[in-house]
This record gives sequence, structure tokens and C-alpha cells, in this order.
Amino acid sequence: MRSSMSVTPRVRRRLIIGLVSFGLAGLTACGSSETSVNAGQTGAGKAATPSSQTTSLATQAQLTPHYTPADDLRAKLPKSVLDSGVVRTATSVGLPPINFPGENSNEVKGLNADLVNAVEQLLGVRFESQNYPSTAAQLLALDSKRIDLTTSTNGDTKERQTKYDFIDTLLSRNVLMVKRGNPAAIASAADVCGKRFGEVKGSFSVLAILQGVCRKGGKADPVLSSFEDIPSMQLALVSGRIDTYVGSDFNVVWDQSQGKPVDAVQLPEAGTLVLGWTVPKGADGLRDAVLGALRKLHADGYYDKAFAHWGLSGNELEPGVNIGHLGTGFGG
Repeated sequence: MRSSMSVTPRVRRRLIIGLVSFGLAGLTACGSSETSVNAGQTGAGKAATPSSQTTSLATQAQLTPHYTPADDLRAKLPKSVLDSGVVRTATSVGLPPINFPGENSNEVKGLNADLVNAVEQLLGVRFESQNYPSTAAQLLALDSKRIDLTTSTNGDTKERQTKYDFIDTLLSRNVLMVKRGNPAAIASAADVCGKRFGEVKGSFSVLAILQGVCRKGGKADPVLSSFEDIPSMQLALVSGRIDTYVGSDFNVVWDQSQGKPVDAVQLPEAGTLVLGWTVPKGADGLRDAVLGALRKLHADGYYDKAFAHWGLSGNELEPGVNIGHLGTGFGG
């Protein structure tokens, strides 16, 4: 069987235009996250040095799993899926290195592609995928029954669990982005007080959180600089026109692999969120089959290998259903 999301998955159905932003991501968006390799502190005012690979993740090859269909997992699948041999899925291409465009508009690369390819093999079905620009668009597609499953990184929240089940795989956090070497000596949220702080207009904002920290400590508020887009803000950081901004450490891993001179500092005040694949309530058979496949991958080491391959070992969660309560942003 030739998978539709094999080494560089082919999107078999129409491409829905729109890339999710590569940078700032709200805690309920497709993916705001942080890996441990960039989150810690090695000393006062010194940002963590990444231990992830420094070669470009953009050109890294996908893993090549070799699994045969598992009868116990196939027995859980709905008859409609067994008859068609197809699971209609939604993904995105805007959160590297979780998912990002390949060499052409029909290719999806990254961690999720490696997981999807192996799950397809274990279930003996083909994931027929469409790209959607956001979590909201994916959930609407589930509601309208245009798809059966999302394989993107959707936030598992208490509110969303009323309509959907989440097959959770990742823990995400936001971080303070700093120039390599951390010349502004930012070691915590309190160190942003009085510093030059950047945000993209209309993006998810943590400014109020930072202001609360500063006012509680009797310090000056951060000095806000607003930008039209993320590249402009990144350039301002590297050139020293701002001292920090809030980003996703998924993107830190990516940026560092592209040779960008950035580090990151923990920002626990921004909370954490569990992310996962999503099915509508009532799709218990498909949910349990996919969960079972991911757990097999976890048990035999492929799951760990895939996360490490993309520099994301610190974000890995043992696969589980509706474990969003493990994140501090679950009720948000």
C-alpha cells in the first residue's frame, strides 16, 4: 500500500490556501510550544544553549517506518473506513518542525508526517489529507463531516472537549525570545520590565501578563514596539532594536536549525497547553484505533525517535485521550 502521507506526503485533495503563522501562537491555536532544549537557564541572565541539532531541519529527510497492519487495531475501525480504506484528514503546514511545506505545495513534512505515515501502516488505511489554515477551520470541517480526523496540533481545552475528543501527543509552552548570548540579561518575566518588548499587531498578546508581573514588583512596564509581521520583529531582535518578544519554542528549534542567532528563556506565566489530533465526539472506533497505533509506536521506540529526529524530545507526551488537564491552560 502506498501511503498518501509517506516520506513527503502528497495531499490528494484540493489545497485550502493559507499558512498558519510561523511565529507567535496563542495557547489555543494550532501550536504554541516549547521544548526543554531551549527553555532552561544555565545561569543568571544567560539563556539556555540548544542541545538540538544545528543542521537545517528544512532539508532533513523524513523517517521511513516499516509496519504491517495490526489486526487488533483494524478491528476498532468503523466499517465505513474499512470498506473505503481511507480516513479523511485535515492537517496544516504552518508550524515547523511539526508540519511545514515540502518542495512543492502538495508536500507536507515534519514530525506529524512521520507519525501519520507509521499510523497509516499499522491501520492498513490511507490518510487522504487536506491542508487547512487554522484550528478553527479544521474543527468546522469536523463539524460538517468533511473530514474524519485532524492530524494537526490542536489545543486540548475544557471547552473544546464538550464537542471533540483529543488524541494528545505534545505539551506546548511559550518562551521569551532573545538574541543569542542574551545581551539584555533576561532570565525571567520580571527582567522584561522596562525592556523593549515586541509584538505583532493583532497577534496573541501576553503584554498584560508581563505588565502584571512588573506592577506587582513595583517596576516599569515593558516598552512596547508593534510590528506588522514576524520577520520584521525577528530582524528587530537580532539588530538590537528590541530586547525580547514572546514566541514558540517549536520555532526556536526551527530558527536555530536555520542558523538564526536566537535563544529562548522560560515564560511559565504564559501557561502550558496539551496539543493533539482531534475527532468529533462519538467517533470512538477511529479514536481508539489511532490511539492504539500511536501507543504501539511509543512502546517500540519509533515515537521517541520521531520526536528526537525533529529536536522536540522535550515536548513529547505519552499518547492519551483528553489529557488536556495536564496543561495549565486547559480551562482557558
